[in-house]
Amino acid sequence: MKYKNSFFKIELKEDGTYLDLFPPVSDGKSLDLKEITEFLEGKGVPFNALVVKKALESLLDKPIRVKLTDTKIEKFDESAKITISSDNMIAYARFYPPSTGGNLMTKKEIIAELERVNVSYGIASKVIDVFLMARQYCLNIPIAKGTKPVPAQDTKIEYKFNTKPLSKPKVLEDGSVDFHELNLFTGVNQGDVLAVLTPHTMGEPGKDVFGQVVQPNKPKIKILKYGRNISISEDRTVITSMVNGNVTLADDTVFVSDTYTVAADVDASTGDIEYEGSVMIPGTVKTGFTVKAKGDIQVNGVVEGATLIAGGNIVIKRGVQGMSKGKLVAGGDICAQFFESANVDVKGDVIAGSILHSNISSGGKVIVSGRKGFIVGGEVVCESYVEVNSIGNRMETQTMIKVGVKPELYEEMKGLVGIVTELNDAIEETSSYLDVYREKVKNGVKLTPENMKLIKQYNAKLDELNAQRGDKNERLLEIREELNKGKQGSVKVLGNVYRGVTLFIASCIHIVKDKEVHGLYKIVDGEVKPTAF
Repeated sequence: MKYKNSFFKIELKEDGTYLDLFPPVSDGKSLDLKEITEFLEGKGVPFNALVVKKALESLLDKPIRVKLTDTKIEKFDESAKITISSDNMIAYARFYPPSTGGNLMTKKEIIAELERVNVSYGIASKVIDVFLMARQYCLNIPIAKGTKPVPAQDTKIEYKFNTKPLSKPKVLEDGSVDFHELNLFTGVNQGDVLAVLTPHTMGEPGKDVFGQVVQPNKPKIKILKYGRNISISEDRTVITSMVNGNVTLADDTVFVSDTYTVAADVDASTGDIEYEGSVMIPGTVKTGFTVKAKGDIQVNGVVEGATLIAGGNIVIKRGVQGMSKGKLVAGGDICAQFFESANVDVKGDVIAGSILHSNISSGGKVIVSGRKGFIVGGEVVCESYVEVNSIGNRMETQTMIKVGVKPELYEEMKGLVGIVTELNDAIEETSSYLDVYREKVKNGVKLTPENMKLIKQYNAKLDELNAQRGDKNERLLEIREELNKGKQGSVKVLGNVYRGVTLFIASCIHIVKDKEVHGLYKIVDGEVKPTAF
């Protein structure tokens, strides 16, 4: 018999019982002592484990025979051990040879062994036939295979335009940053295809080796979302622009609008501006004025103490002299050459050349690029990552960086903990009332119709309280998972971090007591520490 894996066999002789060990061939696997001892114990063969271990260790390129006992045990037949993969899609048979005088298994007996462990589907008859012609022992043979479900396909949407036109500013050779080449607007012509949808498919169920139906995954179903100036095909799979204009994507919705261009500055001559699409401002936005756009806002000059609110991105090619007045709010990213005494709140990333005495809140990353590339004073709060050349200054200006910190979630969690505590008390109180009636029934007291009515009310209240507690606990779990994600946040400093700087990552804090030189700050062993990068 040709074989691949190492295997063993029991030989019965008049003077006792022997163990034959056969070495593996080429890339075959070696025997495991545990497998041998478990088999011997199962067959009731007396043996010395140390003797077997030494024999196995000396098994090289030739078979070895070792005597187990002076007793000749009862003969036994060939056997098979059936194991099932974790997904129940494959059944493996591992065969063991018969002792001297034992019988080989028949095809019918092998199938019966599969049926004994409830394997009824996908039995590979040809595999069994091959085994019967050339028996392989101590080898996992896939003897039954289920049919995997055909996976469902999610809806796919291909956008035919640049969905993120805002790019990082270019760092020049001298280390300065060019904020003038940025462009928020993506032009589109009438008749241009904006997006194509490939519909989802539902997939097909499969079966495991036990004959159980395995359902395919549920597809994620999407539809094309779009605003005005856009038409959709009859089968609702293609959207097309009806006008020449600017195309943007916000909250998975495609918008096409004419870009409103201000003549020069936003000031007393224009008043406040509110526009359904995007707004282009060639000059400055003066103090006290407001610009609102459902699309993007681009300012080629300076933003003073004004308010800018955009559904998409904001690009300020020069910078912000906020004077601690007004605010900048964006549903996407915001980019400016500098922020000074500004209040910024964006869902996306913040990209800047410097940040001075500003309060920045970002739902993404904060990147401060260029030769200066500093953050001094104020507070920067972001979701995941800060990259900057230096933080603070020699004057020890108080500067706070918070990454992965979500105060609103901590507040919500505190409130929920209080609510769950109250619900636990109410559940305990209601349960105690029901316990009184249960005790009465146990003692043989007959309950009145009024008692039965109260019991019904208490049970209904208990169900409602348990449902509320379940909802609150589920939300608490979601918050804790979200807060744990914050622990992966980091702050990368290419230059110096000065005394007066405080770094938060999630709930951990690092106070800079002496100047520290470049490092990647992250949580290590429960503490915020600078590490190499």
